[in-house]
Amino acid sequence: MKRITAIAAIMIFFLTNTNAQNKEEFPRITFGAEWSFVASAFTAYHFNYFSPEGYRYNEMGSHAGFTGNGEGLLHVGYNVTDRWNLSIYTGITGISNIHNAIPLSIRATHLFNADENGDRWFAFADAGTGISLKKDIQETATLKLGTGYRVSLSRDTKLDFHISLRCIYTHPDIYFENELISYRWINRNNALVAAVSVGMAVTF
Repeated sequence: MKRITAIAAIMIFFLTNTNAQNKEEFPRITFGAEWSFVASAFTAYHFNYFSPEGYRYNEMGSHAGFTGNGEGLLHVGYNVTDRWNLSIYTGITGISNIHNAIPLSIRATHLFNADENGDRWFAFADAGTGISLKKDIQETATLKLGTGYRVSLSRDTKLDFHISLRCIYTHPDIYFENELISYRWINRNNALVAAVSVGMAVTF
């Protein structure tokens, strides 16, 4: 989490110090909002904890099943070239039926032609961390690989439609006979979630 925050701070400093000559060539600073529907399809988990009676349990398993969530993100970025953009994303997302989280990630986007005023295909890779929104806050991690199509509404306004595969690493709450296990009695509460997301974004 600290490393991602430091990288984000460096990127923001870099963005705010872009020279005026580059800004005149084409828009360098970008910002906008993104919404996605996230369909979780597979979950693997490993729990190791003590029950209220003091017995130690070790549980491992996996299951397939559909769970739908929404995700809303804001982003600020920098057009490195007319084909490459680096952006920082944050907002709120749902992780399967486990919990909600506040993500923080860095995304690299490649556009497949150099006409910034035209419609074009793109691909992206996104990696980052975040915090879970639950009683005992823990760190999460996410990796996304995706593609999409960008519609140019004007020189400075773009509408994106995208689809991505994602892998999410997080830490669920553990219940024993409907009783929440205290974090101090948990040795391991790891889960890996595979999901597909579709959505749209507006970028300025």
